Amino acid sequence: MKKYLMLIISVIVIALLILTQIEWVRQLIIRDKERVELELKQTLQSIVSFCLSKEVSDRQNQLSFDLIPVDPSQIPPNAIIRGSFDTGEYSPDKNLANFMVGVFSEDLLEENKIPLEPIDSLFRQEFSRYSEITSYSMTFLKEDSVTRTLQSGEVVNVNVKSRGENVTVDIPLGESGTYRYRAHVTFKPAVYLQRLRSTAILSALSVILISLLVLYQLVQIKRKSDELDSHKKAVRGIIHDLKSPLAYVYTMLGIFEKKELEADKKVMFQSSKLRVKYLSEQIEILLSTIKNKKNIFQIKLENYPFTRRCKEIIKELEVIYPDKEIIYSFEPETEVTLQADPVYFDGCVRNLLDNAIKYSGNIPMIHISTKTERNNVIIAFYDSGKGIEKNKQKKVFREFYRSETGSSLKNHGVGLSFVKQVVNAHKGKLNLESSPGMGSKFTIVLPQ
Repeated sequence: MKKYLMLIISVIVIALLILTQIEWVRQLIIRDKERVELELKQTLQSIVSFCLSKEVSDRQNQLSFDLIPVDPSQIPPNAIIRGSFDTGEYSPDKNLANFMVGVFSEDLLEENKIPLEPIDSLFRQEFSRYSEITSYSMTFLKEDSVTRTLQSGEVVNVNVKSRGENVTVDIPLGESGTYRYRAHVTFKPAVYLQRLRSTAILSALSVILISLLVLYQLVQIKRKSDELDSHKKAVRGIIHDLKSPLAYVYTMLGIFEKKELEADKKVMFQSSKLRVKYLSEQIEILLSTIKNKKNIFQIKLENYPFTRRCKEIIKELEVIYPDKEIIYSFEPETEVTLQADPVYFDGCVRNLLDNAIKYSGNIPMIHISTKTERNNVIIAFYDSGKGIEKNKQKKVFREFYRSETGSSLKNHGVGLSFVKQVVNAHKGKLNLESSPGMGSKFTIVLPQ
């Protein structure tokens, strides 16, 4: 289940990204529709006001009126009031001309003398998005009764859901609130989305591209994970298979030790048994580490006789490399004791010394220095090897990395990776300084 957790999370993230983009486009469409509705309403408001003013002005000879200041308390109960204009009130659109147009246009509306054709003609000319309209209707209403109507195209009922976008505009007429102008406009299907087509397409392509990249990365991660699992199983099998022959060797050495009469040879058999036992313990630790789901070394800090163990390991390596004349030195020469896991740190020291001898020709020269700074101990391993190029210094700590220059030697690319893991498990730092032909310096900084 854990293997697919990342995939599930990524799919959810991609789905959320797609939904976010869809919602973003939807909000753009809503805002665009609101702008169109506002523009439609403003255009019709201006056109209707203009046409009403024109109709009133064309019939001014037929209209008569007097402007008489009146005290409301003195108006007879049976008086007919066409309208009133209070100069004590103020609003930006309140003026005497508009008031007169409202009063007299109401008379014309009552007589049904105001046509819709001029409004329609100006609407066709003035509305900038007229080409996006499929149909519309214009109506004069007296309360809820239609007094005059005009249609263009196949007008869809307001209450019927159509494939297009319906917008209804109501404009009050006159001063009494009895009359209204209503326009019902149907736009082409998805007209708002068409206007945002380039943005929507770019957004969709971005989401698809990001999704493909994420999926590609997931596939690569899954492939790498499978490869690591395969390596892990192979290493576990190889290490486990070493236990039986080592047990056999340990038993045979014990038999030889009992039968041996010469004291020197008896000591050699005892020493060999200790080495085989040590190797068996290392195998057990490696198996327990590999089985650990978190792949974390279980570090147990103890007193570690660093100087003595370095000398003992070098003596063992002299047997492994009989053709090499190993020269080594310590600074200081006295015993240095560290706080480290004796098993894991032993493997760390062994790997560094083995590499220093392996890659340093027939006369390896090794210098090991230790010093204390604040609460840290700094250990430096100097060798006289061929050195490591700058662009490869980070790569040598990768698992299974093998340098091309060392391909003729037995090298599986595990040693330095193991060293780095051990140092990290001790909460320390591992640094490398090297130049081709000038040897290498590996520095370990351990908190104490």
